[in-house]
Amino acid sequence: MSLMRYFYSRLADQVLDKLTNTKMVKVPTLVDNYSFIKLIGIAQRAKNGQPLTEPLGSTLDFKDFQELMFIPSMFPLPDGTPIDKKVVIGPKAKKPMELPVPFMIAAMAYGASVSMSVKLALAKASLAVGTATNSGETGFLAEEREIVKRYVVQYNRAGWGNSPEQLKQADMIEIKISQGASAGDGFKIGHELIGDELRKHLNLQEGQDAIMPARFPDINNEKDLKNKVQELRELTGGVPIAVKIAAGNIEADLDRLLYAGVDAIVLDGAQGETAGSAEITINNFGIPSLYALVRAAEHLEKKGVKKDVSLIMTGGFRDSADMLKAIALGADAFYIGYPVDIAAAFSQFNRLPPGASPTDLYLYEGKHTELFDVEEGAACAGNFLKALAEEMDIALRCLGKDSIHKLTKDDFVSMTQEMTQITGVKLAYPLH
Repeated sequence: MSLMRYFYSRLADQVLDKLTNTKMVKVPTLVDNYSFIKLIGIAQRAKNGQPLTEPLGSTLDFKDFQELMFIPSMFPLPDGTPIDKKVVIGPKAKKPMELPVPFMIAAMAYGASVSMSVKLALAKASLAVGTATNSGETGFLAEEREIVKRYVVQYNRAGWGNSPEQLKQADMIEIKISQGASAGDGFKIGHELIGDELRKHLNLQEGQDAIMPARFPDINNEKDLKNKVQELRELTGGVPIAVKIAAGNIEADLDRLLYAGVDAIVLDGAQGETAGSAEITINNFGIPSLYALVRAAEHLEKKGVKKDVSLIMTGGFRDSADMLKAIALGADAFYIGYPVDIAAAFSQFNRLPPGASPTDLYLYEGKHTELFDVEEGAACAGNFLKALAEEMDIALRCLGKDSIHKLTKDDFVSMTQEMTQITGVKLAYPLH
């Protein structure tokens, strides 16, 4: 059971208890086209009079990569054959960012998402494979920078952790325009939820709310974005400048980013997750990662810039197989977030008191974050990342290839005609 399912199941229990103890009430069921999640959503709106929000990502079942199957080689590579998994982000940048593996730890912000303890655990976990970690929307975190080898700082709409001195310490800058779960919406953290350390980090006054606006005050068109990219490139001495967007008007949006001169594009599919976003954006906005990837890769190839501009995918990537299939379809690298959170916290869930939600352990606003052990979390999350890297080695050897850069669409087959139409991958069976 996912954490979100667990969260809602507890709410459902409470609602059912009330409904079943009330006479002459017909409980809505799946027969009536009311899932428990829909039922609880109605109840929450009725109770609070506020837009429904949810933790994590979409509750919808989007098409993913499971209908693609790799073709084993008759001549696999011997066990122990070294596999090249290195990627270069922003190959045309003055200071490109080199990664030993094609995945990074996603943007999970201190305060707006996870606790400080979790941020430190994930920073330490990144060292297990030498990959980068992303600051998230609250920007540069000194404690994180001290640990990691490679650090991506989000240039965010509120300007948190974005002073020139902080940005100069980044290995890549990521301009956060929008994301899968929240589209282009802003958010607010009420002052009553902000502790002293976070208040200091965000440079807020006592009693002041933390507000993330919906858009940058100085980026209103593609020319403004181009100027911002150049400004950040000069400020940082040439590290890659990326822009993160929700998957939407993909070809038109990519053209705007290419005009702006970005070194990397971060494309967040509809499966993208947050610590909490409006249900209406989570389940009704964006394009799922599979579709978005195919369209983006084809457009960059058509424009002749596929080898010059890195395509970083995020949103719903949870294991090594999905990432390898996505690489064959044109992705260069990935962000993974929720799976790393779970890896860091899973062995510590038994410390929670009865009735507590698992998110109480690792989200900033969780009720039991003090129970999270940083070193244990770092070890478990690090093991997860190492396992992903080793699984990639196994798969590549079975394919008879010694580099992820040799993966192509010819390395797998499609199990359905629909998947073939989407990806261009050949069918596993003949049509008669």
